[in-house]
Amino acid sequence: MAVGAMTPVLENSVDVALRSDDPQLIEDALPTSILLLEGMQKTDPGNGDVSRMTSILSFAYAFAFVEPVDTLRASGFYDRGREHGWRALKHPDLEKAIRSGTFEELRAALPKLKEKDAPAMLWIAANWAGWTQLNLEDPTAAADFARLVPFAERLVELDESSYWGMPRILLGSIHAGRPAALGGDLQKAQEEFTRAFEIADRNLLLAQVFYAKTYCVQAFDPECYKSSLNEVLQAPPNALPEAEFLNQIARREAAQLLERAEEIFE
Repeated sequence: MAVGAMTPVLENSVDVALRSDDPQLIEDALPTSILLLEGMQKTDPGNGDVSRMTSILSFAYAFAFVEPVDTLRASGFYDRGREHGWRALKHPDLEKAIRSGTFEELRAALPKLKEKDAPAMLWIAANWAGWTQLNLEDPTAAADFARLVPFAERLVELDESSYWGMPRILLGSIHAGRPAALGGDLQKAQEEFTRAFEIADRNLLLAQVFYAKTYCVQAFDPECYKSSLNEVLQAPPNALPEAEFLNQIARREAAQLLERAEEIFE
């Protein structure tokens, strides 16, 4: 009962964090929040909302603050966030088919996921993509990528506009994040990013950042890369007030990526 009573408060805390213009405050708060949620989850293992929020915060902490300085630790957070996401999904039979079944079983399982499952699916996919990107040398990462693509495509079918088009950004990044020889598809990536830009009217700046670091790099297009990142840096503050924290992170990453342009395209 106590966990159930606290859940709406924590949901509101996530919304407040997304509106914050102080990334340092969020960085300081996230580890404690993750531990609190994991304690709540242990108290009430069946609470899917708590598991979903833990998955969200694990991804946010890994992506925004840990990965830039410690990829091994970030990989652990992504893996942790993915597991919390599967708990939030509450479909152990479908989870088994998607994660370790044959591809026929995977394809049969995906249509059974419905719109109500999309919130958990988004953070499973985000953490899953983060983990695979940091573990390219692991043979299981290639197999995971082959499973992640149809999973993310099903997510987009169910809810393309969640978190200002995040499912489209995620799928575009997945398609563009690998060379064609390893399953990448730049044409599909371009289509996904174009739709993501439309959903948020180009105001979720993370879309331009992921477009630059995945699509523009794989297309070996330095002008695309620089113009996308400069668009982020020139965007006005509070272009999307409900996602100002994400836009602050996007501005920080855009500045760092611009500094590496010559190194990337040499």
